[in-house]
Amino acid sequence: MKGFEKLLSPIEIAPNFVLKNRMIKAPQSSWRWNEDCTADGSDAIAMYENMAEGGVAAIDVAAILWEPAGGIYLGAYDDRFIPGMIELNEAVHKHGCLTIGQLHHIGPSAGPTPDGLPPISSSTLSEDEMPVPKPWCQAPRGLTVEEIHEKQRLQIEAAVRLQKGGFDAVEVHVAHGYFLDSFVSPLWNKRDDEYGCQNVENRTRIVREIIEGIREACGPDFVIGCRLNGREFHPTKQGITAEQAAENARAFVEAGAQYISIAGYGYGPTPFRYCPDYFPYPEPDPFMEPFMDEYRGVGLWTAVARQIKDAVDVPVITAGRMDENLAERVLEAGDADVIALGRTLWADPWFARKVDEGRINEIMRCTRCASCEDPVTQPRICRVNPTLGQERQLAAKPVAKKKRVMVVGGGPAGMECACTLSERGHEVTLYEKAGALGGRIKLAAMIKSGGCEEVMHIFNHLTAMIEKSDVEVRLKTEVDEQLIRQEAPDAVVVAASSPYRIPDIPGIHRKNVFTIPMMSKLAQVPLKMFGPDKLASMSEKFFPVGKRIVIWGAGAEGAQCAEFMRKRGKDIVLVAEDGDVGGLIPLKYKERIEPWFNRAGVRVVRDATVAEFGKQGALLRFSQGGEELVPCDSMMVMLSEQRDPAFFDMAASLVDEVYEIGSTLGGENAFLKHAFADGRRVGCLL
Repeated sequence: MKGFEKLLSPIEIAPNFVLKNRMIKAPQSSWRWNEDCTADGSDAIAMYENMAEGGVAAIDVAAILWEPAGGIYLGAYDDRFIPGMIELNEAVHKHGCLTIGQLHHIGPSAGPTPDGLPPISSSTLSEDEMPVPKPWCQAPRGLTVEEIHEKQRLQIEAAVRLQKGGFDAVEVHVAHGYFLDSFVSPLWNKRDDEYGCQNVENRTRIVREIIEGIREACGPDFVIGCRLNGREFHPTKQGITAEQAAENARAFVEAGAQYISIAGYGYGPTPFRYCPDYFPYPEPDPFMEPFMDEYRGVGLWTAVARQIKDAVDVPVITAGRMDENLAERVLEAGDADVIALGRTLWADPWFARKVDEGRINEIMRCTRCASCEDPVTQPRICRVNPTLGQERQLAAKPVAKKKRVMVVGGGPAGMECACTLSERGHEVTLYEKAGALGGRIKLAAMIKSGGCEEVMHIFNHLTAMIEKSDVEVRLKTEVDEQLIRQEAPDAVVVAASSPYRIPDIPGIHRKNVFTIPMMSKLAQVPLKMFGPDKLASMSEKFFPVGKRIVIWGAGAEGAQCAEFMRKRGKDIVLVAEDGDVGGLIPLKYKERIEPWFNRAGVRVVRDATVAEFGKQGALLRFSQGGEELVPCDSMMVMLSEQRDPAFFDMAASLVDEVYEIGSTLGGENAFLKHAFADGRRVGCLL
């Protein structure tokens, strides 16, 4: 054992369902199935097989449809889905990993149906009655008793198909804001009949009847579990309480559920929904303040998991931002029996194996960037794991011919590419003109310190992997034509930063104008001395840029800088050159930042640029005409990087194979998710 005795110990949920350790894959949609909702030959199979090989004890395959719906989910509403299920389960089972199929219907959390009908729910609600406003939900239509019975029949038939398809268990999904939750939650259920929310018997009736129907149809050996909300958060405090959740769990167990999996949900004007990690950004909503100590401690679901565990006699599964240390503490304290890992396994599918083998420093940890929750990036991606869902396409296969490769630029893109090339068998030298690797990761970690993201995980992991690899690192080395001629490589990968756009306006070179390269250079020594967190804390007391600041550029860099500076007492005017604020910040964060600007007193000016900067301040010029002088003490230029082809062209004149990745390409490629993706892609291509 490696110090995680409880986490690595087996547990029996049923005689034919024994977990080899206490770690399972939490149910999360991947959108990696085929477009016709089949599994046959899909990327999802390779993704889940990789997790199974990575040592997790079971995989809870999320959101399996029991009736047709929009989206790329796995279907179970027809026999044509069974062959793909068999292929999936055979791939996972050969690694000693069990499978759970989670039956799913989005219910009232859906948009209008393809034929324009409202989504279905326990009750018909007006827009004013909904616990979540548009656009997150649409006013739903309540079902008749006859329709309820039909939906129950469809779920039971789907469970039979899961069993025929080789799944070891079925999970009845009663969590989040979805169909079955709409019956057990008083926020949704306003019925006054036998399926109403008047008491535990009525509100759990639909689920109990489904469990009993599955047991009758599938026999005694097919494991049945339930996932439910242990707690619901809403400004009115009318959601499911921990006490009600315990009553619900007890009723489900009495009906035949063999395990209970705990989730939760956040409703309200800006819902955090099923993932509570994003609501503290930039600051938590007032109604969530009483729960912040719990959130920062064992997590929002752990305390309710304990209450439910005390109420039932079956294993209880909990989840929520778990690492190996917190998971061990939760299990050791008896708060839960099994840990479900979601984004942890997106980031590192081999997390369980690395814990088991004591390779803790090799774990790539989730940074909570919300890229995986961004609808812009569907199907599911992970910023720090570019192979997620592309395990076959981006496998690090051994090279047929070894090449000498120069990787120019020691930021995340260059480090990822160098490690991949070396892993495949190439002879790799990584060049960095600064005195340390990592690019601007530490600066980004300082800007985001104290918030939701944990950017230093990236630096720590890439540093560990470089040290483990055979990559030769040359610091304080600027690559030029002479060095390329001298080294005579077979290939060059350009991963250095591109220049930031700094328009040549009057006053741009004044001492109180700060650019990203300038701030990065100024921060190098303090970051090395104190680290990002301590330096961020010190900056709350002293940050020598004046009181009034104009920030030019409202993309991700500018918006996050505005947040950072406002929290340090600065008066901020944020100038957006177009109508967008936040740029490529993932939606989970982006949708929260501008309302916070309004509350915090950050002035946002759209469709404007800075025409001149002088002693009196910044002269703004609007795209529709007109000007405004904004008095300020300093200006920060936060415009994006732009590709400069000069180095690439020079290298291409000397070497046959030259590639550009990450920041070198400018624009959105400067973002970390593209840095990792580019580095891995080119690393597998050469």
